[in-house]
Amino acid sequence: MSRSFKSLVSIIALASALLFTALAAGQYLFLNYQRHQSTRDDLQTLADGMQEDIAFTDAWNLQGYRRTTEGPDIYVVVTDSGMLVDTHGYLPGMLSRVSLPFRFDFDRPFKFASAVGENWNLYVHKLHDGIVILGVRSEITPENFQERFVANAVKFGPTVAHAVDIPERAIDEPFDYAIIDSNGAVRWAIGGIPMRSAVPTIPDDPVFTAVRQIGKGYYSSFVQPLKDKSGSKVGVISVFEDISDEQRILAQAVKFNALVATALWILTVGFSAVFLRRGRVPEITCTQIPLLQESDTVEFKSSLRWNYRENKPDPGMERVVVKTVAGFLNSGRGGNLIIGVDDKGNLLGLQADYSTLKTRPNRDGFEQALRNVLVNAFGEGPCAAWTKVTFCSLQDKEICMVKVTPATEPMYPKERGIEDPALYVRLGNTTTSMSGRQAVAYFRERWGGVSLRRPLFRRPAMPAA
Repeated sequence: MSRSFKSLVSIIALASALLFTALAAGQYLFLNYQRHQSTRDDLQTLADGMQEDIAFTDAWNLQGYRRTTEGPDIYVVVTDSGMLVDTHGYLPGMLSRVSLPFRFDFDRPFKFASAVGENWNLYVHKLHDGIVILGVRSEITPENFQERFVANAVKFGPTVAHAVDIPERAIDEPFDYAIIDSNGAVRWAIGGIPMRSAVPTIPDDPVFTAVRQIGKGYYSSFVQPLKDKSGSKVGVISVFEDISDEQRILAQAVKFNALVATALWILTVGFSAVFLRRGRVPEITCTQIPLLQESDTVEFKSSLRWNYRENKPDPGMERVVVKTVAGFLNSGRGGNLIIGVDDKGNLLGLQADYSTLKTRPNRDGFEQALRNVLVNAFGEGPCAAWTKVTFCSLQDKEICMVKVTPATEPMYPKERGIEDPALYVRLGNTTTSMSGRQAVAYFRERWGGVSLRRPLFRRPAMPAA
């Protein structure tokens, strides 16, 4: 797999991860927005309908409302003083602790005129841990309501837990009822049984709450203020919708998308890490040098200019250094050329090379000579971009390290008297030249099918030090 192909795969993987993450986030925001808007519209329609049916002007006149309204599954209507007008269902906190605005004897029917102008026949039945209040408005009271009070009260069982499990259809149609526990909290209520709760906070304008956790469920709510002709607030309608299923489905979608996105990011980061690790030149410190051996990324050279076998300066040594750097440039991993160490790992230092430098026989002169050699061979641009020269001391001997980064295009070293320079590559711990089919195959593997062309960088000649 070529380096350019790996780079392309990395880019595609990163783009895919980013795209999926963006799509998943966009999907969540869109679905959440759609659900919010749909729920708001539904609840506002219900609240507006209830407000229109109540039709408050100067006083509460609920006969038309009682005949026509079909409220939602969970709602409550209270006056500005906290008197209950109408309710259905139960949510913790929907009604605060209530009090009863009438006196009663258990299991004995009695009449009561509520604060909103309705006349009721009521019946209070005692439970072990609370009470049940049955009621029917006078205008719809059946003839045998006393016997039916008794018969319906028995259906609620002995405890509040039994009472809240009774289905609405089990209680006769004309009767409203409320189940109140021993702490004064309403556990279930249907209709307008006269009760007093805390004075409500009535907003100036309608308020929609998209998601609100109540108990173990999630609900949306819409609060609609009720006002008289003068604009004074006289009551409030609170409408609720159970969105637990929608919230759960949305949460599951988020978890699934998060898992997929996480998997994509792990694959992307993992692939990129492996790719970058393979493409990164191994870092070598001075203290590691005595422990190293020559490899595909490490090469020892005894000198830049001095021939130790003949014990004299030798310009041919520079060509060996150039070929080694070319091999690292054309390899897929780059490498480190260490000058001042022979191929057996013996520390020789740079003193012999320093002796060949006339004007500056020191580290600075050596670095200038080395850079001139490399610039003459490859050009100033490639040397600046892909080579780095550093020095260190071991056993009082100076060592030069040339870190070579893989080139993004094939590099041909300029050699004196040679019109068509060779392509040098690194194979194991040696540098070799390639040509013909072998070179073409290497091009495809290394640069993804790059044509056999001359480098783009110009290599101006520079005088040697």
